Amino acid sequence: MNPLIGMAMLLLPECPYFYEFFPDPVDVPDNEGEYIKVKWESAPVPWDSIYLQMDDNKAFAVYVPPDSFFTELLLHRAAPAACPVKTGLLCQPLTGTALPNSRATVWSLRAGNCRDTVYLPTPKAGEIIRRFESEEDSTATTLDSLISSYGEIPLYISEFAPCPEEGIPEWFEITNRTIKAFPLNGISDCKAKAPLKTSDFIKGKSSVLITKDSTDLRAFLQTNEIPIYQMSIATLKNLADTLRLCSNDLKLDSVMWGKQVKHPVKCPGTESITPGFVPKVSNNKQKILQISERVLKRSKKNTMLRIRMYSESKVELRLIDRNGTGILKKTFDAQFGNSWIEIPEWRHCQNGPCFIRLQGEGVDETAAFIVSP
Repeated sequence: MNPLIGMAMLLLPECPYFYEFFPDPVDVPDNEGEYIKVKWESAPVPWDSIYLQMDDNKAFAVYVPPDSFFTELLLHRAAPAACPVKTGLLCQPLTGTALPNSRATVWSLRAGNCRDTVYLPTPKAGEIIRRFESEEDSTATTLDSLISSYGEIPLYISEFAPCPEEGIPEWFEITNRTIKAFPLNGISDCKAKAPLKTSDFIKGKSSVLITKDSTDLRAFLQTNEIPIYQMSIATLKNLADTLRLCSNDLKLDSVMWGKQVKHPVKCPGTESITPGFVPKVSNNKQKILQISERVLKRSKKNTMLRIRMYSESKVELRLIDRNGTGILKKTFDAQFGNSWIEIPEWRHCQNGPCFIRLQGEGVDETAAFIVSP
């Protein structure tokens, strides 16, 4: 069976999802009229509790008898008095954190292997915020679903650059968290009219980069070892936006940034970004770092990585694996390239690209080398 079809079939029937929020009633006080509604399609279910969480607050649990035939959960501030009589409805008191009226929030839930995450915009008084538009209710607003998944979805957005430095195209990195290869055909940002068309796979525990300009990004990376795929992705807003990852019609992951979700992004990008790992272009005209070898073979026992530096100030050297994992960190005083320095720790790198990075006063330079069997 096609793995995407299999995952899609497992996605919805027993998985709960956010359906409706009412954060700011007008006829009664908030602490009497607020409610959250969660639905699922089939019963009985293979889980016994739904865990809900707002932003970074502590998650709270609602018990659902696994042998019951409930398909809807209403968490009402005034329950049980406000609970309607309805077949298949489980009505419980909404306790804990109040629903904010003056800011946007992100809500997530989990039940067994099921996950759902939604973005709740700043509510208006008396406004119902619902997953689907209702033609009969003009006050309802569409609820923006970010993630709806079953189990451990294999691919996720591991890094992104909505506002890179001048000359570098926008990109995002996707990583396969499992040990099994996953088809890249049909991958998109959920907005592209033409998703990726390829017979390639993303290997287990590996990453690839997605960009609209692979030539410029490749020139920036200065290595051919990091897989890059070009696709017509939507332009990312610098200060606040949402980036999603889809495989055909299946939503896999999403990431948000901006003040409202407490993840501001500086522009141009000054955050630590390490896709693959992506080296940062040095502002120095003279090259500070020099390495002796570009390809190192493990089979040759005497192979040694040596570096030479030309810096008038103290610098920090870091050896970084292809996944952005730090292997070595060491500080050097001023070096003027008089001698080569051996780095035997290169053997701790995985096969593929590995990086030497220098940082210090006026210095930010990276050199790549390849480790082969």
